[in-house]
Amino acid sequence: MGEKMQWVLNFDKENKFKYILYNLMVVFGDVLMIFPGVLIGKIVDNGIVGGDKTIILPLSIMVIGIVLVSVFFSYIGVILLNRWGYRLAKKLRIVMYKKLNELDSNFYNENPLGELTTIFSDTHRIRENMCFTVKTVLAAVLRFFGALIYCFTINPKLTLIISIPLPILFYFSNRYLKTSKENYQDKREYLSKFNNFIQENIDSNRLVKNYGTEKEEINKFKKKNRILKNKNLKIRYKFINYNITTVALNELICALLVFFGFLFVMMKEITVGEWLIFDSLIWCLRTPFENASVLMDDWQNFGVALKKIKWILSRKPTILDGNLELNGEHIEIEFKNVCLKYDKDYSLKDFNMHILPGKTYALIGSIGSGKSSIARLLLRLEDATEGEILINGKDIKEYKISSLRRYFGYVTQTPFLFSDTIKNNISFSNDKLNDEEIIKYIKLAKADYILNFKDGIDEIIGEGGVDLSGGEKQRLSLARTLAKNPSLLILDDITSALDFETELEVTENINSLNYDCTKIIIASKILSVKNADEILVLEKGKVIECGTHESLIKNNGVYKEIYDIQKRGIKL
Repeated sequence: MGEKMQWVLNFDKENKFKYILYNLMVVFGDVLMIFPGVLIGKIVDNGIVGGDKTIILPLSIMVIGIVLVSVFFSYIGVILLNRWGYRLAKKLRIVMYKKLNELDSNFYNENPLGELTTIFSDTHRIRENMCFTVKTVLAAVLRFFGALIYCFTINPKLTLIISIPLPILFYFSNRYLKTSKENYQDKREYLSKFNNFIQENIDSNRLVKNYGTEKEEINKFKKKNRILKNKNLKIRYKFINYNITTVALNELICALLVFFGFLFVMMKEITVGEWLIFDSLIWCLRTPFENASVLMDDWQNFGVALKKIKWILSRKPTILDGNLELNGEHIEIEFKNVCLKYDKDYSLKDFNMHILPGKTYALIGSIGSGKSSIARLLLRLEDATEGEILINGKDIKEYKISSLRRYFGYVTQTPFLFSDTIKNNISFSNDKLNDEEIIKYIKLAKADYILNFKDGIDEIIGEGGVDLSGGEKQRLSLARTLAKNPSLLILDDITSALDFETELEVTENINSLNYDCTKIIIASKILSVKNADEILVLEKGKVIECGTHESLIKNNGVYKEIYDIQKRGIKL
């Protein structure tokens, strides 16, 4: 318990003292509630039975005063504690979000989305436990031992008798704590997988409908849901069993007090007022065990949640940032014997390429030939396993990653669009664009279909552009990248979903951009690459041909074969 709390307090070190102070205020208010029962016992013994009427009013006023002070400290303390807790949760979410943005694609490849989204709800458990469980446990422990000691000073014999069930309660509480920990960990891990399954199913909803496999998916969900239900029931059964045991043993404490308390009163070993003190303090002995199951469940959830948060925050990106700022006005790139290897297979092997400012370069080849790997290396989504990439004569790893991505524009094969207006999607990296400029880039990307929408550029598109066709998404993604005015434009097979005429128009517009821009065009169609200054033909990660369109046609190699296949029925 101490280690977990220490980590949280170190995380919010500047507010550590405030947290301790707020807890002490609440605990002080809770512990004060021991004394009204003691004073009432004194009133009965000395004022009512003893006949000293002069003490009744002062002691009654003291009882009211203690209650008011207790309520005041508890109320103020709880408010301040909750303010601290919500600030802590906010800070945790911000730090985790920043961490998730720092981590590279390797991390996201290994961890499903459902697992990562679940972690943000874990901040709620951290807040709840730090603001509720800690002060509740601390107050309960102080009241328990305070009441036990005070009862012992009144009558040790009766105190020992009513304490008979306490060791049994301690035993069951300790056993419940140990056995429930593993169950909560197991449930938390399965819940992450369950959430990931739901996320994937929602994302693939159209595919499921296309294949008519709704029934199979529902059956899968039922099976997973049944497993989750059984895990919850397993935890709940243990909770119920422990609760029944503690309730029975707590009632035994009351029964022992009633029977032996009245017996001791009749034997004049204690007074009626002292019995009332015992009766008023017995709740201090009972409540820790009555609330223990809930508190321990909360604490187990807290431990599991904190473990996951600590794990996320301890992750380090495998792609390390550099210190240099890139000069976007002049970008010269050189690949020198670059290799990119996954396990035993090479995506690129001994790749060499020299990219000069303002020129257009094209990469063509079959699927899996390594074309997209070059884009990922330039954006440092991955790092080369061998060789080096030089930008303006310096290793790419020496530059700040944000600096590279600021000047590089990358349009992927499978574009992602936000569930937002078209205007906000296009101005994503350049929020200073006005409507006229946005429309200019829309036309440049041949995304004129947008202008026919009811709300035009203010039209809200569905999540991921679900309402748009593949070609429409590609053109909208292209407009967004062009609006960035990148110094290096990387187009990764962006015309794959376009018809011939639209592809021709898009290609012509890209070739005639009105600002200085180096272009790397990755494509599978000759039409998209034929006007490039240099074309590289890749096969199994290696460059097998290199030259202009005309020289490669004359070479009569692989490029010529692709050309012959694609030119049938199409004028290239």
